[in-house]
Amino acid sequence: MSLPTQLQKAINAVLNSPGATELSLRRVVLELARSGEGHASLDLPHALPPHALPKDMLEALREFVDKIAERPWTINDDDFARLRAAGYSHDQLYEVTLACALGAGLQRFDAGLRALGANP
Repeated sequence: MSLPTQLQKAINAVLNSPGATELSLRRVVLELARSGEGHASLDLPHALPPHALPKDMLEALREFVDKIAERPWTINDDDFARLRAAGYSHDQLYEVTLACALGAGLQRFDAGLRALGANP
């Protein structure tokens, strides 16, 4: 089943529009959140090209992505402060949060289709 047109447009905008965050990072974050496999799948340093971001910035992002994908209600100001201290700009945080939330939403959308008997 194909995605609704508006949803596909949102995905394309997140994954293909220029921004403060490297496109490959946004793509990986979306796909990791969409995988629904939990923390074990969030191996950001190995999923991206070595030049994408310094390893310490990727490590700081791992817990944040996991929280958004698996338990978004636990996100608080401290999470954003930790990422800002690691070197992320406000624009980068916005873009990564959007990509991750979209991926997590797609994972739930796919699960709903499977529950209805459709194959996503």
